Amino acid sequence: MIISSRSNERVKQVRALRDRRGRDATGAFFAEGERVLRAALAADATIEQVVIAPERLSAGESDLAAALERRGLPVLEVTPLVFDALTLRAQSQAIGAVVQQRWQSLTDAGRRCWVALHDIQHPGNLGTIIRTCDAVGGDGVILSGHSTDPYHPVAVRGSLGALFSQRIVRATPDVLGAWAKAAGCTVIGTSPAGSRDYREVDYRAPVVLLMGSERVGLSEEQIRTCDALVRVPMAGSVESLNLSVAAALVLYEIYRQQEGG
Repeated sequence: MIISSRSNERVKQVRALRDRRGRDATGAFFAEGERVLRAALAADATIEQVVIAPERLSAGESDLAAALERRGLPVLEVTPLVFDALTLRAQSQAIGAVVQQRWQSLTDAGRRCWVALHDIQHPGNLGTIIRTCDAVGGDGVILSGHSTDPYHPVAVRGSLGALFSQRIVRATPDVLGAWAKAAGCTVIGTSPAGSRDYREVDYRAPVVLLMGSERVGLSEEQIRTCDALVRVPMAGSVESLNLSVAAALVLYEIYRQQEGG
């Protein structure tokens, strides 16, 4: 039966995942779109329920829905209007899924490149940084302070599925600093007040790229934990770049050096 009412109890349960309170209470989030769900499958993510709007399914989405159903997953069929009510943008997709969040610890860490973000506020920036970290072969993203939720719908969409392949970790600044020292990581902080051009630093693995919030940046205490503080040179009148743009520049310099040019 195709559900056409947004007041349906199952629909309301999925819709509640738009809010952080609902995600925190259930440990789940809603992921939408064929590309994102195929990434979830490739990473063997725990999918609890599939949601589809049959009237809107493309050929590729239909194949994906059938593959998910063959796995024995419960499928909730809804009208396009009800599906749109589950997302943050209208006319978006025709397939989504309720997926379990996956948090990892620093003891599971790799030894190449991590991005550590303190008090990052914008889910779009976070999603883009997760995606960029994946693109350069990074190990994952470490969140500290009052950072936004990586499972926010905007962050999930911005990651374009990289959320499933990257390790996502929560840690306090103290725990992060102690781990980085014990693991032999070089901690590189970014700041407009940095004394060195970001292209002049040695990024041989393992390295942690430490970045602060969009508004405040790194605190003096965090700066003291860094082995080097770098800046992105500016030729115009603006004082700083968008956080995700700055992260991308430094991450690709790390990638260039670690890959030998």
